[in-house]
Amino acid sequence: MKIKSIKIEKLYGKYDFDWDLRSDINIIAGDNGSYKTTLLNIIASLCEPKSVPESYILKGATLVMTEDISVKFRSFRDSLLKLKKDAANDEMLTELVTKFQAEIDEKNEKNLSDLTLNASVIAIKQGESKLSVGNFKKLRIFNKISTFDVPALKNEMSSVLDQQLEVLESEYAYYLSDLSKQLSDLIHQAGKVDMEDMKKIYAHNDMFIEIVNEAFKRTNKTVDTTKSKLQFKIGDELLESNKRLSSGEKQFIIVMLTILLQRNQESILIMDEPEISMHLDWQRNLIQNIQKLNPNCQIILATHSPGIIMDGWEQLVTNISDLISVKD
Repeated sequence: MKIKSIKIEKLYGKYDFDWDLRSDINIIAGDNGSYKTTLLNIIASLCEPKSVPESYILKGATLVMTEDISVKFRSFRDSLLKLKKDAANDEMLTELVTKFQAEIDEKNEKNLSDLTLNASVIAIKQGESKLSVGNFKKLRIFNKISTFDVPALKNEMSSVLDQQLEVLESEYAYYLSDLSKQLSDLIHQAGKVDMEDMKKIYAHNDMFIEIVNEAFKRTNKTVDTTKSKLQFKIGDELLESNKRLSSGEKQFIIVMLTILLQRNQESILIMDEPEISMHLDWQRNLIQNIQKLNPNCQIILATHSPGIIMDGWEQLVTNISDLISVKD
C-alpha cells in the first residue's frame, strides 16, 4: 500500500496543504521553519494511525491511499452546542457526538453552549466500509526513521540511534534465522543443496552486505558473514558492539536494515533530513541504494542536502511553498 495524496486543513489555524505524491520517490525541500518536518509528522501520524499533536492546532487532514483506503483526522475545539449543530453536516463530527451523546442528551442548549470540548477523531475507510486500526496496520508497511543522534530519555548511556539499531539488530537476527530455515526446508524436501536455489534465498541479504561493505570500506569495516547477527570487523578485529560505530554509520545501517526488512513488499518510508552526519558519497547514493534493496518502497523525505538530489533526482523535488495556501 502507498500514499496517493495528503490534504491538511488549517494547520496552526491558518495553512492548508495539498500534495499529490508519486508512488516511488518524493523529496520535499524548503527553508527552515517552512513546516517540512511538521508535514512529515502529520503523514506519519495518519499512517500509524494516532492523533495529531494538539500543538499543531490542526482542523483536519485526509490521507488517500491505494487499495481505496482513506484515513481522516478531524479535531474540534468549541462548545458542545456547536458540535451538536455542526455534526448534522460533518460525518466526522457525528463520531464525536456519539462519544459524548449521554452528556449532550442530558443538557439543555444553554448548558451545552457553556461546555467546551477539545477532542479529535480518526476514521479509516476502505471504499465505503469502515476499517479497524488493527486491519489497517495489517495492510500497510510503514517506517519512519529518526536520524538525530541524541541521548535517550531513560538511559543517557544510550542514544536514540542506539535504541533504533538494537531493535533492528534483533529483527535482522530473526531474518537470518528465517533464511536459514528456508534453506533447511529446501534441503529436507530435495535431499540436497542446489547452489542456485541457495543464491536466490540469500540474494537480498547478499545485496545488503555488498551495499554496507562498499559504504564502510574507507574505514576498513566489513560485515562478519560468519555470525548469525549483524556484527562488524575492522580488518581482522571483531567489533564487539555496534555502539562503537559513528553516528553517520549508525544512520546508514538503520536506513539499510529498515529497507532490507521490508522484504521487497510495497512499503512507505518517511525520513527527515537523513543526510545528517552522512558522508557525501552516502548521501549521493542513498536513494539508489534504497531502491536496490526495495524497488517497491515509496520514499518520502525532507532534505537540505544537494548531495541527496544529485544524479537526476532534482526533478522529483517539491518545494513546500508550492503545497501551501493561506486561509484567513
